Amino acid sequence: MESAADFGTGLRAHLGLEQAELDLVASPKTAPEPLESPAAAEPDARERAALDALEALETELLEREHELARREASLAGRAGALLAAAQALYDEVLGGGPSPTDDELARLRRRRSVA
Repeated sequence: MESAADFGTGLRAHLGLEQAELDLVASPKTAPEPLESPAAAEPDARERAALDALEALETELLEREHELARREASLAGRAGALLAAAQALYDEVLGGGPSPTDDELARLRRRRSVA
């Protein structure tokens, strides 16, 4: 069974590295920075003002999005009404009268035939 040292030697040989190069790669260039305390993580006044401004802009964008959704629903309703009016006009002018789906007697006949 091979030892860990043998494995490292084989890996160095495979990669073509010398022990000094491996030690250089293994050692960090700079020491890691210590973690900040929770009190130091609090944003200062400028950062807080920038965050408040971003929050205000986000709120305004959400309000605009809701307003656009309301306008879109209103326009969709208007478009539906226009299409219905155009269909009724088409049926009246070219269809020779109201469409059979609007005929109350035809609806009653269909109900009776289904029942």
